[in-house]
Order: sequence, then structure tokens, then C-alpha cells
Amino acid sequence: MEPVELIIDGVLDLHTFQPKEVPELLDDYFAECIKADIFSVRVIHGKGTGVLKKRVQSLLKKK
Repeated sequence: MEPVELIIDGVLDLHTFQPKEVPELLDDYFAECIKADIFSVRVIHGKGTGVLKKRVQSLLKKK
């Protein structure tokens, strides 16, 4: 799998990612935001079945 280049602007749209990709993606994105002095991040997970929403909320509670 090739890396996906994302713009680090404080908005992370997860619509194109699988739930299994989210843990590493969140860690990497948050780390890059901190490097860019961005301390407030909006995570867009969509509606759908709620799988991404639950995954994101679970990961954020652990951090």
C-alpha cells in the first residue's frame, strides 16, 4: 500500500479510509499537526453505519 499524502490543516476527513487504518492515521496526523503548531483538529468520520465514528471515539478516549 502506498502512503497517502494529506494536507495538514487541522481537518482530517476519514471518508476514504478503512476503520483498520484509523489508529495509525490519527497518531500520524496529530503528530504532524503538533509540528505545524495546530492544536485543534476536526475529524470528519461521516454518518454511514457509525463504524468510523465509534472507532475514532474509542481511540480518542484512550489518548
